[in-house]
Amino acid sequence: MIKLTSREKQVLTELIKNCKTSDQEIARKLKTSRPTILKIRKRLEEKGIIKGYTSLIDFEKMGFNIQAVILYRWKDYSKSEELKSTIKFITSLPEVILFVKGEGIGNKTDLIISIHEDLKDYEKFIRKLKYQWKDNVENVDVFLSSIDGIFKNYEFSSPAISKINETIIYSK
Repeated sequence: MIKLTSREKQVLTELIKNCKTSDQEIARKLKTSRPTILKIRKRLEEKGIIKGYTSLIDFEKMGFNIQAVILYRWKDYSKSEELKSTIKFITSLPEVILFVKGEGIGNKTDLIISIHEDLKDYEKFIRKLKYQWKDNVENVDVFLSSIDGIFKNYEFSSPAISKINETIIYSK
């Protein structure tokens, strides 16, 4: 577990709340200097705690109307080259907003969340996947929803802030 100082924890909490918060604004909130905040931010990045900064997108305003959640099972892990190629292919697709390998419902090993303009766009996407998968995939389940059917976006702020406040070890 990485040790954080009290000040690092405070800066990290502010960045989780809003990654666009300026160093000057964080310094004002924490009653310290902007150069101090800049040093702390850089240290958090160097430690690998902050991997990057991201934006929340209103997909509907961008013309995306369908979200697909796709679960499937990779059949044979001895086909490692096919697996590597498939992972590279899936992660390169612009429609994919999340790809996870793991274990889950019905022995599924992979999860894809993708967004699409319309049903025709989704059908084209799924055909590309099926062509890439060949016979290496089984037990595919898909859940489609309209973008306006999303009632809570995927976010880390609440659990991450709770985790920081509860369990991170402080250095002296």
